Amino acid sequence: MKTNIILFSLISLLFFSPRMKAQPNTAKHDFTHKENGWYHVLSTGSLSSKPIITVKDFVGLKLEKDYFGKYAISGQISKHKLNKWADETEKSIGKKIAFVFNDSIITVPQVNCRIESGTFMITSFSDQKLLEIYKGIMREKSESLEVVFNGWEKDSLYYELSPEQRDSVRMNIDYWEAKAWIDLISKPEEHYWYSIQDSTEYKKLEKALKEELKKPNFSSRATDYMKSDAYKAYKQYLHKNKDYINLMFQGFLFNNLKGLNGYLVDDIIQSKYPYAPSIRSYIEKTNNVDDEKLAVYEWQRKVWYQMNKEKSPRNKYKKRYRSVTP
Repeated sequence: MKTNIILFSLISLLFFSPRMKAQPNTAKHDFTHKENGWYHVLSTGSLSSKPIITVKDFVGLKLEKDYFGKYAISGQISKHKLNKWADETEKSIGKKIAFVFNDSIITVPQVNCRIESGTFMITSFSDQKLLEIYKGIMREKSESLEVVFNGWEKDSLYYELSPEQRDSVRMNIDYWEAKAWIDLISKPEEHYWYSIQDSTEYKKLEKALKEELKKPNFSSRATDYMKSDAYKAYKQYLHKNKDYINLMFQGFLFNNLKGLNGYLVDDIIQSKYPYAPSIRSYIEKTNNVDDEKLAVYEWQRKVWYQMNKEKSPRNKYKKRYRSVTP
């Protein structure tokens, strides 16, 4: 174990530069409640209003001791937040980030490089506090999963595990994958099952639209692109063959939704499903690819709900009933 933490510490030193002498944290506490996690330290010395990552994003945590008997907490971040962690640490090169727990700043390391591995280390000159902090983080992660699995019975094998083994099992569960799985089981109407045998025509129309959008100096207005024959043919095909909307979700329009593509996607979806929300409203506040992916998934579930609602037998009956009533 000591060998592991020494190796991890050496690697971490490449990423972080800890404060070299015991002194008060240079980051200023703004006395507002903050979720437990990592934050940017701003030029003013205060912390960013939003966290980089939080405890529920952790998928691995170890409390170990080095040869000097000092505690340290090493951790790993969910693969669904790796890009965000890498991008945000890159922004902080030469600057500091802070780990906050129970509204207290625990450590303020300096970032030396972009961290793509998703690893982190929590240290403190008051290292004895780390034992309780470790237990608190484990407890918070467990509670976040209990909310996700609320109402679900645990397997009998779970109760045969020791408390330490249970902690390890819970910590290694990816919160975002668990949430997506539970949503799939408990809210089937927000997921759409489809089978596409031949996508030749769709791919042809998508390619034509892609080439149309690449034309230089065509227009800066989305409404002008919507008048093009390529766009109208693509949109009409999706309206008549709604299963293919799922191919659009996987296509080039979703590579950059904050520009023109977002307006086109909204037009295609909302002209067919007026009660579907705007995808731009879901992604406008995201600033990294990981958060955007999660926001897009939440939006897709709303669209799938509308698609399922349209094809349900009960809904078809209501349409027929309305058609004969005065």
